[in-house]
Amino acid sequence: MAIEFAPRSPGIQSSELRRLEPPTLPSGGGASGVGSAAGTDFGGQLLEAMSAARSNEQGADEAAKKFAAGDPSVGIHEVVIAAEKAQVAVRYAVTLKNKMIEAYKELMNTPI
Repeated sequence: MAIEFAPRSPGIQSSELRRLEPPTLPSGGGASGVGSAAGTDFGGQLLEAMSAARSNEQGADEAAKKFAAGDPSVGIHEVVIAAEKAQVAVRYAVTLKNKMIEAYKELMNTPI
C-alpha cells in the first residue's frame, strides 16, 4: 500500500513527487522469533534495526541543518518526512528490544 502525495505549493512539480512506501519488516519475524530460513537471527535483526534508526536520525539531522542554513534544495516537507522516518525506525528498534526482553523474562520464568 503506497501513499501518493499531491503538491500543495506551486513550487513543486508533479514530476518531483515520489511514492512513499511503508517500511518493510525483516524476513523471519514470525512467531518463532529465533531465526529465519535465510539464517538471520534475532540479534542480527536488532542490530540492523538499530543501524537503520541511527542512519535515519543522521539523515533527519542533516536535512534539518540544511533547511536551517537556507539550502534551497531542501524543503520543510523533506525535513518533516525525514524526521518521521527516523521516529518510525527508532520505535521499531525499541519494539524489537522490548520483545527480546519479554522473551528472555518468559524463558527465565519457565520451570525446568
